[in-house]
Amino acid sequence: MLAIACGVAVGARLRLAGPFAAGLIFALYIAGRYADRGSLETQGVAWYVGQVAMPLAIATLIGVAVEAWMHHPVTHFLQTSVAVTAGLFGARCVTWLVIVLSRRRGLGLRRTLVVGDGPSAALVIKKLKSYPEAGLAPVASFGFTEDRAEGGVSLPNTGMRLARIVRTQGIREVVLAPEGSDGEEILRCVKSADGLDTNFSILLPLSEVFLHPGLVTQVGGLPLISLGRIAQHRATLPGKRVFDLCLASFLLLLASPLLALTALSIKIFDKGPILYRQRRVGRDGKIFELIKFRSMVVGAERLLIDLRDRNASTGLLFKVYDDPRTTRLGRLIRRWSIDELPQLWNVVRGEMSLVGPRPLALEPEDFGAIENKRHSVPPGITGYWQIAGCNDLTYDEMIKLDLAYIQNRSLLLDVWLLLRTPAALIHRRGPW
Repeated sequence: MLAIACGVAVGARLRLAGPFAAGLIFALYIAGRYADRGSLETQGVAWYVGQVAMPLAIATLIGVAVEAWMHHPVTHFLQTSVAVTAGLFGARCVTWLVIVLSRRRGLGLRRTLVVGDGPSAALVIKKLKSYPEAGLAPVASFGFTEDRAEGGVSLPNTGMRLARIVRTQGIREVVLAPEGSDGEEILRCVKSADGLDTNFSILLPLSEVFLHPGLVTQVGGLPLISLGRIAQHRATLPGKRVFDLCLASFLLLLASPLLALTALSIKIFDKGPILYRQRRVGRDGKIFELIKFRSMVVGAERLLIDLRDRNASTGLLFKVYDDPRTTRLGRLIRRWSIDELPQLWNVVRGEMSLVGPRPLALEPEDFGAIENKRHSVPPGITGYWQIAGCNDLTYDEMIKLDLAYIQNRSLLLDVWLLLRTPAALIHRRGPW
């Protein structure tokens, strides 16, 4: 209605303002702009500009192209676009002003639990109280090392305490403030969130702020990264499954001659099985069988122990330069990622997505608290890894890129990453 009103206000006819408003709503929906976001992620106006700028530009370009094709003057349409843009941003400014004034009077604040020990937790509580416009009101807190007996009930770990407090006190937000080596306790907190309709955030070290400023929100200068809802029943990105199913089916059909040729070559030159199946961690920590063309000798897993001293990666990843287990044909199909093509069937089956964090051959319990955030979305065939450097990245860099994708994911971003993947494969370097 606002878009139509702005268009009419500048003299545009309803035949322009109406379709533009409908197209803009569709673009915003496809881009995932109507997804639920926590109060920390929606402070101020700057975040809103980044969220609606691209859909507005796309809706405008399409409208201008249609008007030009119909030999209509595009001046009125451009005026409508400018008016709608100004109206949306103006409405957001007014809305944010009302929100700030309300929150400073104690209205609309979300009950918040702070989990952590020492100065970090105390600082979080102080900042949240000093800056109510962030929308969080700290009403409870406890430390990782405190006595875990509460109300006469023995609670064996931090995660159980968190779940109990969230349910009994109506907590809507949880802020984790780790101090030192609290990684194991944070993992318990995250695992305890299954079934809880609660947003999580975590206090970051200052070094992390400069590595990935786009992920960080601030409360009085305090850097927090929003983890969103960690509960396993969260909704998927609107339209993503339909997009994946249609495009993966089309790509399977398009690549069928190459798939057949590769399968025949493996059978003739390398003998043994054509496909290789491996357990991988998928969405919500569920295990599935990833399908690839076999590029290594039969029984390559048994040689893994002998090669660990040659691991060229960090963290939980295992990579070897010029891996002696790789066959001659395997080097060729891995260079062009042909061995990954059977994973399109994983996409069709709903176990993977075309774009997302790469699934790793590990067990769910091997991942830390922040790393587990990767499993809140379906794993993908391609993603930020392939575009940003693929095998040349460290494990920590890969995790941060995965978190960046999850934070900003949309169908438009998926399309952009898919379009850039072929060029990334052509220019990929590294003797893998």
